[in-house]
Amino acid sequence: MRRALAATLLVAALGAGLAACKPQPSPPTPPQGFDTCAAPSETTMKTWWDNSPFTSVGVYVGGANRGCAQPNLTSTWVSNVIGQGWKLLPIWVGPQAPCTTLGSTTKLNAAPLAALVDGYNEGLAAADRMSALGFGWLAPVYYDLEGYPRSTACADAIRSFSDGWVYALNNRGYLAGLYSSLCSGIIDMGDAVLTSKYVLNAIWIAAWNNTPNIYGFSSPGCSLWDMWWSNHQRVHQFMGAHDETWGGVVINIDSNAVDGPTYPG
Repeated sequence: MRRALAATLLVAALGAGLAACKPQPSPPTPPQGFDTCAAPSETTMKTWWDNSPFTSVGVYVGGANRGCAQPNLTSTWVSNVIGQGWKLLPIWVGPQAPCTTLGSTTKLNAAPLAALVDGYNEGLAAADRMSALGFGWLAPVYYDLEGYPRSTACADAIRSFSDGWVYALNNRGYLAGLYSSLCSGIIDMGDAVLTSKYVLNAIWIAAWNNTPNIYGFSSPGCSLWDMWWSNHQRVHQFMGAHDETWGGVVINIDSNAVDGPTYPG
């Protein structure tokens, strides 16, 4: 019994020592993660876990406007990558803002009531996909809403869409988040916090300032109150697409400061 206990303590100590060897981000807090178009292989994920400072990864789980095929993304991949130590940030890329200037993309309905139905249907579809991939209770799903030219009509449609998105996902046991540009989707939702029927559970702020801050977004015309989504409800994409190499393996990534919901939490 004593030998078994001693062996168990030795294994635990060795595990702690190995974990301590993982490179730390600079600055060391908040934790940092990355997202990339296609989920890397399990081998690549293990190499990056061992050699990079990242602890979370954004994965595009579905949606009509998802840009990359996902040959690696299965329930087994999700389970095994989590087993390596990773925390996941699921992303859903559905129809875009009715006022979007992006070409070749499906759009949300401009009428608020129809946009509400769009949000509900997208939430249900995302929940089905999350369940199929093995994501459990309170896993977040971040809706990828790319930047758009702001207008009152567009903002009204997006806020209605968000209500449907949150309602559908929360009823299925998932957290509902939104990824968008600070200067469009994020501030439009921030302006609606006090009037939304169903407030987003988390936000993912795209603001490429090369600084992994979570708060302090106060530029003229792009200001977000620090009090909104302040209970570990924020992710900040602070650097856009660039190549990084860890353990000899190159991936084209966006970099994120992560103080928001992940799976596992």
